[in-house]
Amino acid sequence: MRVGRILSIAVVSLASVIVIAVGAIALFFFVRSSSAKQQNFAPPEGQQAISPAGNTILFSRGSGSSSFLYRKNLSDGSSVRLTSASTGIESEASFSHNGKLVVYSFAGSPDSKSTVWVVAADESNPHALTGKDEDAQHPVFSPDDSKVFYATSSFTGHYAPEVRPARHNWDVFSVLVQSDAIPAGSTATQVTHASFYDMRSLDAVADSVDQGGTRLLISTSGYPIGDLIEEFSVGSAGRDKIFQPHVPGESSVGPAYGEARFIHRGMDILFLAASDTSGGDYDHNVYSMSEVTGSEIKQLTHLKGVTTDLRVMPNGKATFVNGGTAFVLDVDTRSAKPL
Repeated sequence: MRVGRILSIAVVSLASVIVIAVGAIALFFFVRSSSAKQQNFAPPEGQQAISPAGNTILFSRGSGSSSFLYRKNLSDGSSVRLTSASTGIESEASFSHNGKLVVYSFAGSPDSKSTVWVVAADESNPHALTGKDEDAQHPVFSPDDSKVFYATSSFTGHYAPEVRPARHNWDVFSVLVQSDAIPAGSTATQVTHASFYDMRSLDAVADSVDQGGTRLLISTSGYPIGDLIEEFSVGSAGRDKIFQPHVPGESSVGPAYGEARFIHRGMDILFLAASDTSGGDYDHNVYSMSEVTGSEIKQLTHLKGVTTDLRVMPNGKATFVNGGTAFVLDVDTRSAKPL
């Protein structure tokens, strides 16, 4: 057992006690309201994902209150719609590791529940993987592309009048898929039983210790501890690790994270974090840290404004969107260039 894992188990135990105790107090003082509708927002204009071969990108394009996914061929610059939906919000697209499939989340309207869909990369056989009542988001393929992991929210609303309505009570599920983009006919399997208060991203990697196993990485928050990056081994009970890296200029109330992704075969973690080093608005940049120890934190970009859509490519580089422009990040040299 690695030292990092031993340390994190102790942190998990302490964090669990704090969360349970404070959660009980919060439920005593606050009356939960679930009358609010869903909130689905069109993703920022820009690339959402790049194919494993690096020759195709998916990007979002707004159309009124809708937003659709397009596939762009980088060799000739041509673009085509990935789906044929007439209205709705398509987002969070990801390629399978073999490049044959695309998974994405879809909401029929800004106030409807979200579903997870899979479609072949050539636009054929689009199918919903989740039911209309699940409210599913954050889809990602398993390391062997045999299944899709996704998260569902079982409650939308607020715990106090001064808090904006949002999705809460998240957990992760998995469902089998076939290489032709048709669901394998099996029911979904619940993977976690954590009821996360919030969820910003979900990622999966092959377990380097348990051959054939899978590890999940989740960016979330736990009151009153703040934003966290949590790791799970699929099939094991409870959290495997909890990380809370600190960056210069973070908020006085605690760190604020965006997406978190495995890199270097799961030995390191890339994550987005907010910082204010100039006394103005918070900037969001890409950082890395060791998955083994949770230390060795490095700032990889120095950009202004909001950074989103952090993804890792098979060649060990990463992509992200800042100011509506997609960038490719060389993690080793810490250099980022427009895509």
